[in-house]
Order: sequence, then structure tokens, then C-alpha cells
Amino acid sequence: MSTDATTPARATEPDAPPRPPWWQGRSELLVAALVLGIAGFIAVQTAAIPVPTGTEPPGPRFFPTLVAVFMGAVGLALAVQVVLRPARPAQAAEQAPGADAAETGEDAPVRIDWRCLGIVVATMTVFIAILQPVGWLLSAALLFFGIAYALGSRRLLFDAVLSLTFSSLIQLAFVAGLGLNLPAGILGGIF
Repeated sequence: MSTDATTPARATEPDAPPRPPWWQGRSELLVAALVLGIAGFIAVQTAAIPVPTGTEPPGPRFFPTLVAVFMGAVGLALAVQVVLRPARPAQAAEQAPGADAAETGEDAPVRIDWRCLGIVVATMTVFIAILQPVGWLLSAALLFFGIAYALGSRRLLFDAVLSLTFSSLIQLAFVAGLGLNLPAGILGGIF
């Protein structure tokens, strides 16, 4: 009987799948960095706004500061979300003939809703065109109504009333709260 004195046989362990690089699935960090960069730019530019002495609060730096803080918070929240939950790469599954993407676990291709996009762009264009002659109250109401319609709301009367209410509240906030006038347009003599 012969014995082999060479290296003992090792049990073969299954190879673990290679660990993906840290950046894989975290490309949205670039968007978070862009948002944080814009927030920083707004903050620096806001600090450079000259404020005359005796200016009553809230002053000219109030709203830009709110925008900078909001954008900074959104950028940080996006960065945290992307770091904690990166996007998962599409599973490389072999697709059987006749099987659809839902059965194989693959992501379906993203389709653009051209109708919705067209309505939004048309509504924004009309808003820009009629803001000065028609005024904020009616043109903003049309903008809010058009966006709601584009996004699928079909409660026309409710949306029209809500749009007018929302544009009126914004008008009141600017006039009464800030002392700023939005374009009055055709309703200038009435309000």
C-alpha cells in the first residue's frame, strides 16, 4: 500500500462573487454634489447682497437664504440616501424565449410620456407669454391647472378652484407679507 505524502487535499470552497467597486450604483452622488454646489454658490452670493441700513426684516437676503438652506438640505439628504441605498445593477438573467422583463427580473426600459411633457412645456410657455399682460393671479392659476392636468388630474372644477386659491394665496403673501407686487395685468384696476 502506498501513501502519498504530498499536500493534503483541501476542501474546495465556493468562490464568493467579487465585491463591486464602491462607486457602482452611486452615480447620483454627482447630482447631490451639484445641488450642494449650487446651494453654496447661492449662499455666497446672498452674503454679498448689500443691505441698506434701516431695512425692515425680512430684508433682501431672506428668500435667497431660504433657497440656499433648502437646497443644501436636499443635497445632503440625497447624498445620504445614495450612500446608504445605492442603485442596484440590473440582474444579468438569461431571458427565455417568450419571457418578458418582469419574469426575468430585468428592468423594463424607461419610457417618456411625451403627452405629459408636451402639456407641461406648453403650459409653461403660455404662462411666460401671458404673465405681464394677464397678470399673476390668472396666469399662475392657469399654470397650476395645466400642470395638474398634465400629471393626470381630471377633476377640472376642483383643480380650477384650487389653482385660483393657490395663486391668490401667493399673491397675498407677496403683497401683504413682503410688500412686493406681482404683475397685476388685466385685474390691475380691480385689486
